[in-house]
Amino acid sequence: MASSFPVMVPSSRKFQMGELPTKTYRSMSGAVVRRAFGNKKTNYTLDLEFKNIGDDVAFRQYSGTVEAVLKHYEDANGTFEAFTIPNRVFRGMGDDTQSYIQGPNNVSWRYAEPPSVTSVRPGISTVQVKLIGELDD
Repeated sequence: MASSFPVMVPSSRKFQMGELPTKTYRSMSGAVVRRAFGNKKTNYTLDLEFKNIGDDVAFRQYSGTVEAVLKHYEDANGTFEAFTIPNRVFRGMGDDTQSYIQGPNNVSWRYAEPPSVTSVRPGISTVQVKLIGELDD
């Protein structure tokens, strides 16, 4: 397991709850049958955006740096290793909503894809991170 995600407060968050692993079958007559292959939800998604943060410590702001996110991605071996998300990432979000994101048992967070960095001006960038929550063995 990789180290915890950097302690940074995002500008925005987008969360999607997971689903039960299911398969839908459609017959020739049009009848639909759904089959669940488990009793725990998986494939939670969490998109984080960090607007106008410093590229490195020279332009460090209260919300962290682009370098911290990219270093964590490297430390997690890209999309391979799981990690935890610190509570500060959810600062400003209601406790009940936060519990839906942090609460599922046996869910590990991984990068769904590499972080995306958009340069805003010299030394300042916006970073978008897409995470996926999967069941841990």
